[in-house]
Amino acid sequence: MRLILALVGAAVASAFGALILGEYEFSGAMPVGGGVLFGLVISEIVVEAGGTRAPFIGVITAAMVAGALAWAGWLSSGEGLRPYPAGAWVAMGLGGLAAGLRTGWRRPAGDVTPAD
Repeated sequence: MRLILALVGAAVASAFGALILGEYEFSGAMPVGGGVLFGLVISEIVVEAGGTRAPFIGVITAAMVAGALAWAGWLSSGEGLRPYPAGAWVAMGLGGLAAGLRTGWRRPAGDVTPAD
């Protein structure tokens, strides 16, 4: 149940983030920075609220992030009035990759982060 709520929360955050990112132009460094940071923020919601990582969660989260960034690119293009921005494709790929790796990659069993 915890994982389902985490994915629903991430979906809501993705939709809200797409509306915000859709107001900006996908040019310059924005696709790289925006895509990666958006993917990491959404994946952090899933990891912390869901409490687990697994490959299928990574695929779901990556698809969610890429879909939200695709929607943001469409909004950025004036909802289809202008050409679809090439930077949106970059943001989709990098955001999906960042989210998928963050939520789908498990740490090895013996990997312990040292406490400060």
